[in-house]
Amino acid sequence: MSSLKRLATLWPSVCHASTIFEVTVCVGDHSSEVYDMKCGIWWMWVNGNIFIRDCNTNIKLSHSFPIHEQFFQDRLPGAVRAVVVDPIQDLVVVVPFPDICIVTGAEKNRHIFSVDFLSASSPLPHPDSLDASLKCQHSFEESGRYRAALTGDPVICGDRIVVCYHTISDPPRKVRPDVFIQVIDWRKGRTKSYPLREDVAGFHLIDEQKFLVIDTRGIITLYTLEEHGSPLRRVMYRLHESVRAPFYLFHATPSFHGATACPDLEPGYVPSPESQIIVLKTLTNACPVILVIDMVIFSRKVLHSEAPVEVPWTEWGPQYTCCFRHHPSYQISVFGSKIAYALPRNVHPWELNYKVGERQALASHDRFYVHILDFNQRAIARAENIYGPDSPTYFICKPSEYRHAPAISTRPYIVTVCHARFSPFCLSGLFLEHDRLTLTWVGVLSYGFSDGSTRPNHSCGMTRFIFRSFPLYRWSSTRILCTRIYISSRGWRGS
Repeated sequence: MSSLKRLATLWPSVCHASTIFEVTVCVGDHSSEVYDMKCGIWWMWVNGNIFIRDCNTNIKLSHSFPIHEQFFQDRLPGAVRAVVVDPIQDLVVVVPFPDICIVTGAEKNRHIFSVDFLSASSPLPHPDSLDASLKCQHSFEESGRYRAALTGDPVICGDRIVVCYHTISDPPRKVRPDVFIQVIDWRKGRTKSYPLREDVAGFHLIDEQKFLVIDTRGIITLYTLEEHGSPLRRVMYRLHESVRAPFYLFHATPSFHGATACPDLEPGYVPSPESQIIVLKTLTNACPVILVIDMVIFSRKVLHSEAPVEVPWTEWGPQYTCCFRHHPSYQISVFGSKIAYALPRNVHPWELNYKVGERQALASHDRFYVHILDFNQRAIARAENIYGPDSPTYFICKPSEYRHAPAISTRPYIVTVCHARFSPFCLSGLFLEHDRLTLTWVGVLSYGFSDGSTRPNHSCGMTRFIFRSFPLYRWSSTRILCTRIYISSRGWRGS
């Protein structure tokens, strides 16, 4: 019991397997890939409607959401390109499909697409927005017929909204067109277009002043948004050649800027930027990987000069990253310094470097477990001071070597495994937050666990979302329902 008390004090992020919330919601006869969760509020865009579910038990909002409501039926344009909801600001951002723009000669400030700002709790324009709809403008250098094509959904961070897009000409003139960003202040009704210089393969908005661009050469560039003038390149981090890919996807902690709608958030709910990680997922058929990056390298502390600085991999990668091979079906969610990883039965994070790339998809297994990987370096440093590498309670993991190449990083991490076993059939979402883990299944009448015989039933005429939420933290040392990982001279073992 003494060792358990020490472990609980040392590392309070303990998986707990008791369900605190479970509900089934019918949302129509079609599923949707457009959904997310923030502060325990889940939303989905489907069939021209927004469905919102408040899964909270301990956070009070300044506005309330019904269980599910067809808020926007017949109230939006007939064709919508993108919808994003920020529930903590009661904000819905809608981008209608852009019209064709006919340009004669060089023209500046032509309307290329619009962005609407609505309230999530009512089918009305957002009361804090100066304009209910904002026209985004673009400058053209040549005559032609153009249409704006968004490269992803709008990104919301407090008062700032960033939309990445490129222009498609008729007939096409470039194999890979240039990418631009519209930087929008939705409260003040201001917007400005800026070109990105790179051959863009991925984009991520860090906060209201900084964003990342990764190009096809494997260079991550940190930009700062200036009050006047174009964004400035500040630092360029070069990736290891084994992590380069034609496209990338970022996973990070949701933005809590402008979180005035959640007055009861605990002081520690929002992690500080320096204690966060960001996960870079490669989108490639060759050998998919995920790269865990310490966000400290993107903080204000690295902005020493106005001139851009390029940093080779050897000077930042081994120290500030951790790399795993990854199967696209193995879902992940990021919050603070932790990753929730949905892995099949008998697959563990320490095997990811050399086995997961050869495993089958998650849905081909009968069950999966949720692993929590914690990259909090302060907790790891305390653990190293208490436990030696030969101690039976040593639970710090370090990247092992690839089968065909040495490990490219040395970042340690801690692993816990939730004892609950889940069905992978029709799993749609995995959401890690400060104090809970939420999983959703879609399009099923029932779902099964390892101790039951139920299997998904696809005869359901309605699309149904099944939610299960679990608390992550238990500060009492008398009951620790997690799997502890041990290292011994004979290799890995768990309990």
